[in-house]
Amino acid sequence: MNNMVGKVGVIVSIVLFCIAVGVYSFVQLSVADKGKDVDLLSFVPLESVGLLETDNPDFLANEFPQTTYGLQLDTLRQSGLFPMVLNAVFPNADSTVHRLSNGIERMMISFHAPMSARNVVMYFRTHGSGREFLQRMMQRQGRRFVPKKESYRGSDIDIYALENGDFIAAYCGKGFCVLSYQKSLIEQVIDARKDDVSLREDAVFMECYEGKAVNFITLYGHAPSLPFLVRDCASCWSSFDIHLNSEVFYLSGSMVLPDSCRFRVTDRLYQMDSVSEDGLLVLSGQEKVDSCISRMISIPQHTLFEECVSNLSRDASFIFVADMDKLKGGDMLQVGGFYLPKFVMQHVDLFRSFIFSAQVTKVGNKYSHIIVFTYKN
Repeated sequence: MNNMVGKVGVIVSIVLFCIAVGVYSFVQLSVADKGKDVDLLSFVPLESVGLLETDNPDFLANEFPQTTYGLQLDTLRQSGLFPMVLNAVFPNADSTVHRLSNGIERMMISFHAPMSARNVVMYFRTHGSGREFLQRMMQRQGRRFVPKKESYRGSDIDIYALENGDFIAAYCGKGFCVLSYQKSLIEQVIDARKDDVSLREDAVFMECYEGKAVNFITLYGHAPSLPFLVRDCASCWSSFDIHLNSEVFYLSGSMVLPDSCRFRVTDRLYQMDSVSEDGLLVLSGQEKVDSCISRMISIPQHTLFEECVSNLSRDASFIFVADMDKLKGGDMLQVGGFYLPKFVMQHVDLFRSFIFSAQVTKVGNKYSHIIVFTYKN
């Protein structure tokens, strides 16, 4: 069980940070006549390990490169999962984004084990026919595809051959278009819709899920927000709203667990050992957190590390702050690494120009979290 949760944590960490620097997103339209009643969530297979939902206007494609840390994380951008998929279907994705916005209301992407660029499904809520939307976008790239048609449970699956020898499977109808490299995943989508076995039937996921109207990028992962909190519960779901500005990118949301797991996680959250070193702070318990942040706020002049601490909430149940440049090895890395998402821990050098801070606050049955990466000028 521990190995399973650990693997899921790695998967979601990879997805999370690839998303944070690699996904192209699209413009949300205020008027949606056709397709507005299509429930994309009812298409997503119950076995999914993660889900991205967005309506955002080409946010990362155009705005991320302008941030001060854009070049620092270029390696992550180049390794993103979604450019691989989007470029295969829509070559020259940068110039295609605005064209896509004319036909898309909302996009979802589900992730499936084993995690790879091929084991994803992309869902588009479209105006009118999803098949016409897909073919129109391909034709605008100078291609005229005649798909091979296959049938599964009375539904058509269109198979498109790409120039690189690969294939894209598509399931389209009025108001929707679903794409994947894997025909078997499209079949799971059809099963989910016909048999009512989508993520809507996962009670823990639905407690975590929040439908949003406009201007958002949200990731839902079948894993804890911070792996050290949950080592013995595979039914955990976490949400991450992704926000970027010129100096900081941060992830906010909540973690939800079954009732049987909550006592252990709450107990762990309030009883972590305190750590206070140069460039590393770990505090557990609201009183300790309140005292520390109040003291930081009272200091007339702050270092950037101290400012990151003082910006956290005094109501938090747990806080963790690390200057990534100082986690270079030995005991410091071993202690600090215990609290980091696995992807960050495995690529410490990539994040050396950031201060990583996280806070967790228990709110009802949820564990609210904010994870912040502050770029050091």
